[in-house]
Amino acid sequence: MTEIELKLLVPGRELGAIFELDAVKRRARGAPAEKRLVSVYYDTPEGDLRAHRIALRLRQDGARWVQTLKGGGIASAGLHQRDEFEWQVPSRRLDLGVLASTRYAQLFAKQRIARALRPVFTTRFLRVVQPLQFDDGTTTELCADSGTIRAGPKREPISEIEIELVTGDPLRLFELSHELEGKISFRLGHLSKAERGYALFDGELSRPQKAGSIVIERTAPALAALRKIATASLAQIQANEAGFLSGSDPEFLHQMRVGLRRLRVALGMPDDPAWRKVLEPLRAELRWLSSVLGPARNWDVYLTEILPPLARHFAGSSALAAFRSRCRRLRRRHVAAARDAVFSSRYTNLLLELGALLARESWPGVPGLGAAEFAQAVVARRDRKLRRRLDDLARAAPEERHRARIAAKKLRYCAEFFASLYTKRKVKRYVDALSELQDALGAINDAQAGAQMTEQAAMGARTRADPRIVGMVLGWMAANDARAIAALGRVCGEFAKQKSFWV
Repeated sequence: MTEIELKLLVPGRELGAIFELDAVKRRARGAPAEKRLVSVYYDTPEGDLRAHRIALRLRQDGARWVQTLKGGGIASAGLHQRDEFEWQVPSRRLDLGVLASTRYAQLFAKQRIARALRPVFTTRFLRVVQPLQFDDGTTTELCADSGTIRAGPKREPISEIEIELVTGDPLRLFELSHELEGKISFRLGHLSKAERGYALFDGELSRPQKAGSIVIERTAPALAALRKIATASLAQIQANEAGFLSGSDPEFLHQMRVGLRRLRVALGMPDDPAWRKVLEPLRAELRWLSSVLGPARNWDVYLTEILPPLARHFAGSSALAAFRSRCRRLRRRHVAAARDAVFSSRYTNLLLELGALLARESWPGVPGLGAAEFAQAVVARRDRKLRRRLDDLARAAPEERHRARIAAKKLRYCAEFFASLYTKRKVKRYVDALSELQDALGAINDAQAGAQMTEQAAMGARTRADPRIVGMVLGWMAANDARAIAALGRVCGEFAKQKSFWV
């Protein structure tokens, strides 16, 4: 069966208050029940189950032992959807025989894996369960979990709410969460307890998550394809969220922003006024998020990609070192603003709205086409828009080159979204040429944005930066700009020769 639940991360001091809120009390059916649960998660020393995105556990619930296998699925906007299989077993001992009835049977049939399974980490928590029923008949279980995850000597607290769908419409999970927003503090939880346990076990919360490949069936409806693409893009945003908030690796912010751009392109694919009208409030909020993540990312690029070659060339310059210090202060300011935004209730509310949109059964204005027909229309339209902008870009105004860069980026994302529908070799040749064009236009944009940021850094303190250093940096940017513009004719020509892979 498929497990569907919405996970909310709640401060421990507020966890119990949820049962007293009107949004919960008016839907409650019966009294809350308490359970003390102990779960032992198993894997091989090599982490074979984790590599296959599988969690296998034994859970003690009172006098009962329950074996559970969870696998596959995706989490976005706090909504977790995955396979779940459960069996009651007589004791704390795995019964691998029952796994033969699942689609993961082939993995567990390997003797190397079956013999190597061992406990990896444990969860111990108090669960308070409140059954709920909504006006449309949808039923859920609201579970408040408080306890710990343990991996050897390491501990991590559990303080979360799971709203699990029993029967009915998953949209109700977001409806309830919207009503809770502002009454208790919460963030949407992207990681399962198993994923958190593995992170605690190996000491690494997460790695920056790039966009994965998306497999779309040719016979799938356009709506199903669009939902899958948007869900994957939103999942990429959230998969990098914790790393951005807690770490110093700029790649988390970069991948979070990539996911955001991909999501905006995905939601913009249906070319219909009714869809644009529904989407406009969300688009405004997505633009807001882009406006706070963008400057922080720009300063990351400036400090880690643009200035280092110059610093190596002029090693030992104290004036350049002082200028870089000014830039680091500006970066810290913009990163702090971006983190404040991601910590905010406005961001949480945006994710809830996106999650509710993805949970809808139908989307107004989305064409009733098959995935292949929809893909052909989308990619062909994006391709035409870009090709119209390629005439003599080397002599074009900066604004026109900027529009061409955005058109190239949108086309590339769309081509990647639907790549599984076409011949891999043809798609790769097209995307490689498109990527080279996008890189050239991006280099021009980076040089021009860098010049503006240089001026900002020069004026960003009580005193102006050394004008010689400012002039040197601006000259370096101008040289980069000139080299990138000189390459435009060649890369435009290479892309212009590419044939349509979608026909």
